[in-house]
Amino acid sequence: MSAHNNRRLSFYLAAMILGPVAFAAQPAAAGQSLVRSAQSWTYQLQGRTGSIAGSNADVVVIDPDHAGNASKYRSKPGGGRRAVLAYLSVGEAERWRSYWKSCCASGQPAWLTSRTQGWAGNYVVKFWEPAWKSIVLARVRQILAQGYDGFYLDRVDTYENVSAPGGSRAAMIQFVREISAAARSIKGDAAILVQNAEELLDSDSYASAIDGIAKEDLFHGVAHNGARNPSTMVAGSIALLKRAKARGKSVFVVEYLSGSTASSVAAEIRKQGFVPNFAGRNLSN
Repeated sequence: MSAHNNRRLSFYLAAMILGPVAFAAQPAAAGQSLVRSAQSWTYQLQGRTGSIAGSNADVVVIDPDHAGNASKYRSKPGGGRRAVLAYLSVGEAERWRSYWKSCCASGQPAWLTSRTQGWAGNYVVKFWEPAWKSIVLARVRQILAQGYDGFYLDRVDTYENVSAPGGSRAAMIQFVREISAAARSIKGDAAILVQNAEELLDSDSYASAIDGIAKEDLFHGVAHNGARNPSTMVAGSIALLKRAKARGKSVFVVEYLSGSTASSVAAEIRKQGFVPNFAGRNLSN
């Protein structure tokens, strides 16, 4: 039995002895609460995940197809529980995933395009198509069965590069809402983070479906050269992110910087009330 399951058993025994008050006192351990109260975060999507297990971050994002069961990542080395979120791409299909062989090896399904958005082997999908949605929602069920606290939804911004009937923006908002509802129907406190596409935050229904957003390249590197972003771009993104923060959502920022520049930008991020992380673009941190 995992350490997490031991804790769950102890909790249930205590609840039986102490009654409803003890049960009601547990929300601080919920995935959503852990995400919303986080002061640090990190991720690793490829390679060895030992550095993630050894970090003291409040939220960690890992790829379940690399990392396996979430149980070994739940506890910080210094003690305490953290949120373990599963990376899940909703706007691209990745040819190394297990679903590829059954859906794409013998031909191109209607939901798959041949276009990429920067990563070889990752292809833009018509994310509104029912067959693609079924693949993603099946992964939601499989991943939650591995003990994850929720999801980190990537390529939400794909809506900008495809044309859905009735509008791609509305279709992506609806898809994120469906993923959130499906996850929470299985695990009531499942946390939902989205990456980028902060312009969608002006939709109340979208904002209500998520617990936070992670923004790449907020201050530097939108052109992937490390340069400072235009001030109007920075200000526009901050305004949207602060609206989410005012609604009780967490705002995480990842910058691909190091050294003294990273230290300076970390202070800027904290000043806005956001949570910084500094990483490499190779995904393995």
